Amino acid sequence: MSTNIDRQQLLEQKRQRLIELKQRKLLSQSQSPSPTGIVPPPNHDVSIKKSVDVSTQTDEEPTFSETTHTKIEREIDRYDKAVQTVDLVEIESATVEEKNEVQLTDKQLISEDELNQTLVSSIKLINKLHVTNTINLSNQTTTANETDSKYSGIRKLSTFDTKRSIKEINVDSEFLIVIFHKTTSNSTDAIIYNTSSLEFFPEYHLSSLSQIEILQFDKYKKNRVIAGFANGGIGIWELKDNDVSLMPSLSTPLFSSNVGSNLHSDKIVYLSQILLDGNPCILSISQDCVINIWSTSLLVEPKSSFRIFGNEANSLQITNAIYVGSDEVVGTDFISDILISTNDGNLYNGKGELVHENSDSVISAITTLDDYTVTGHSDWNLKLWRANTTPVKEIPTAFIVRNLEARPGKHLQFVVLGSSNITNGKYKVELWDLEKKLYSSSRR
Repeated sequence: MSTNIDRQQLLEQKRQRLIELKQRKLLSQSQSPSPTGIVPPPNHDVSIKKSVDVSTQTDEEPTFSETTHTKIEREIDRYDKAVQTVDLVEIESATVEEKNEVQLTDKQLISEDELNQTLVSSIKLINKLHVTNTINLSNQTTTANETDSKYSGIRKLSTFDTKRSIKEINVDSEFLIVIFHKTTSNSTDAIIYNTSSLEFFPEYHLSSLSQIEILQFDKYKKNRVIAGFANGGIGIWELKDNDVSLMPSLSTPLFSSNVGSNLHSDKIVYLSQILLDGNPCILSISQDCVINIWSTSLLVEPKSSFRIFGNEANSLQITNAIYVGSDEVVGTDFISDILISTNDGNLYNGKGELVHENSDSVISAITTLDDYTVTGHSDWNLKLWRANTTPVKEIPTAFIVRNLEARPGKHLQFVVLGSSNITNGKYKVELWDLEKKLYSSSRR
């Protein structure tokens, strides 16, 4: 009996404990705020019995909520009214110029080669600027027709004194090559003058071990000159803007180990350029009757070599030569288009075949004019040839012809250089135009 009573009391205590826990839970849920965005459930009349413990709190101060009201005050701008009678003065904003700071370069960063190149370029620029030009302020005017009739198409460009004996000259569109006789007192054998301005100035000084006989510009590469020497060698100079004095960059050897090749052992009398099988080559002819074909990129061995008269050329020497064929050739048949004059007075082709026999005089000069070949002879005559036959015309001259040069860009015009005992050793220059006059020069 007592056991049942104890059990009931224990159950009653548990029930009371559960009721208190439920009441506390309901009380805490009613005091906590509802989360935002959650729609409260619909209100239903549910009767819930609540028991609240009431007591008086004395340990904390009560909190008061203060509501602040912000007052927005509007700002009012007031302007004075007036009439403007004077233009406004524009005030320019002061600009502060930036100072260019000079950046100093350490002297160790500049190499000696760069400094030398800069000095050479500066010297060349000063030479180009050193030009004197005279302006004619007179009222006298000459027409173009009067000028052409006065000078016959030839105008004096400039005069300069080299103070040395000139051996040969050659011209280009902007340059003039002057070859000097080699001396021990001067190491310069040739000077290339720039003729782009009114006054010539030397731009390149060329030197070599042997006397330069022929010097000409490369037809297929700019800034390159090719020379033939008195010892039979061939040399090539590469012209650079930063150089003044130059030695040949390529040259032929004095001796050859190839038995089949015939190097020149005497001076070069003729030099030209052709396209052999599409490759630029140098055609050289020496006084000892040897014809060689060289590649412009390699001068160690000739590509082709010919001895014109074979072993019979011991007593013959070539005085002049000229190539009258095409610049673009295939194979070696172009040798027959070479005309050579020898010391026996005869005219041969490159294969050694006799073209014209003339034992009365020696051919001193030779040149070509379109389809014609003009030769100067030691018997005071000019001979005009065509198609390698007998002379078409024989023209007497007042002096011995020393050299003949065709005038570039002009039809049947050439320049004759000669001398005689009458001129006291001085040379005489004449311009011939075969279209106007056949038996006399057009201008002297």
